[in-house]
Amino acid sequence: MNISIFKLIIFSLISLIILAPICIIIVNGMLSILSYNEIYLTRYFFGTLILILGVSGLVLIISIPLAWVNTMTDYTGRKLIQTLSVLPLAVPAYISAYTYSEILEPGGYLSLLFNSFNGFSIRNYFFASLIIAVSLFPYVYLLTRIAIINFSARYIEAAKTMGKNGYECFLYICIPMAIPGIAAGLALAIMETTNDFGVADYFGLQTLSVGVFHYISIINELPSAFILSFIIIILMACLYILENYFRGNKKFHNSSYENIKWSRYKLSLKSSFVVFITSLVPILFGYIIPLIFIFNLVLINLNIIDFNNFITSLSNSILLGALVGFVCISVSIFINYFSRFSKNKFLFLYKKFINVGYAIPGVVIAFGVLFLVYYLDLISNLAITASLVGLVIALVTRLISISNNSLESGLDKIGKSIDDASRLIGRRQSTTYFRIILPQVKLSILAGFFLVFVDSIKELPITLLLRPFNFNTLATSLYEYSSNEMFEYGSLHALTIIVFLSLAIYIFENILEKKVLFKD
Repeated sequence: MNISIFKLIIFSLISLIILAPICIIIVNGMLSILSYNEIYLTRYFFGTLILILGVSGLVLIISIPLAWVNTMTDYTGRKLIQTLSVLPLAVPAYISAYTYSEILEPGGYLSLLFNSFNGFSIRNYFFASLIIAVSLFPYVYLLTRIAIINFSARYIEAAKTMGKNGYECFLYICIPMAIPGIAAGLALAIMETTNDFGVADYFGLQTLSVGVFHYISIINELPSAFILSFIIIILMACLYILENYFRGNKKFHNSSYENIKWSRYKLSLKSSFVVFITSLVPILFGYIIPLIFIFNLVLINLNIIDFNNFITSLSNSILLGALVGFVCISVSIFINYFSRFSKNKFLFLYKKFINVGYAIPGVVIAFGVLFLVYYLDLISNLAITASLVGLVIALVTRLISISNNSLESGLDKIGKSIDDASRLIGRRQSTTYFRIILPQVKLSILAGFFLVFVDSIKELPITLLLRPFNFNTLATSLYEYSSNEMFEYGSLHALTIIVFLSLAIYIFENILEKKVLFKD
């Protein structure tokens, strides 16, 4: 067989497997809308909209001022706050929801500790928005801070010479110039909010993701599930268009010859104290309190924790994460091989399209994969439905963008002159790519693998819907314990997830600090 034809066949199979679940949802969603009469979907749509608006407002209020003070001012404790500001991403929102329910609700730990405190219910949209916001604000914080760092110092210095104070620079220069970063970070936060299943389900909220899950697993009303899934895809497409609109109309460039370094605004001791305490609040509620509470819960309940369940769940999580990470990296290596040595513009668009899975909630991808493996079972009789194959396909579809972006960022630093020189001495493209180029980006490969590995461990709705019988991960075991009001039994599971995510964030933050050219 001609090698080019073989490559094309492999490329087509990868595309089919990764993109088929999304295409299945789109086609069946459109058909269901045309043929289905009894649609009760407004409650799910407006429930999601309320959650998105609440999270968006809170995230912007927290992250933009935090990014400004950590980048443009000098105050006592700034470096500590700067380090801690990304750690709330290590606590999935559903773990925070379980934590604060255990602390604040009637019969919770505070009501047992203080007789005068009877507790109150937090299972509503406001507290759900608050919990998700303190988990997701680092997305906007990080990208806003990078945007502030990357725009020219000349603008800030010019404003200072005109007598503008820090507040005026923040309001009239920082925010307008940081809009591309703010828009990108907010889009990520909204995607994660729409994807949320754990918080909404535990709090009994009616959102699109919860609606799809209930229609699939409880009511078994597939047309409604298809319609809800299709609406989510349309919502994500609109979000993508809006993000590009805001980013596309706000472009600021640094001159390559500029070496101006701005001086930070030095805050007084009183202002430093106020800024430090204010900056610490979202970190306290997003990371420190859940971590301390869960760690304490593990110590108190060591005698009742089912360690057999924990070891089995941990083993399954590691197995699943390693398998998905390996597949994602392998596919990314193959895709980037094609795109590096091809001048076909289709491949550029294809790489953009294949990354869309991360923008689509896991429950929607899982629904599409359910039908994909059903069709494959009909054709092949391989009983894929009862195996890990469907679960791996769904996770790869959702997480492939992480490994793609990690590998692509490394390959961008390898100049095409290596390709030309290798071709001049008669080396084949495959030899150049696999023997010369890939060894130079091994850190990007390892980073992509590890980030996919960790994301697979914390993923909840996909694993809940597609796991084989009696196959529990840390996330699904924790979900089952918490659903039965037995969170203390799953506290070790929660702590392990947080540790894995904290390690991933630590690695990411170190890589980011090495790449950012900003002198303190």
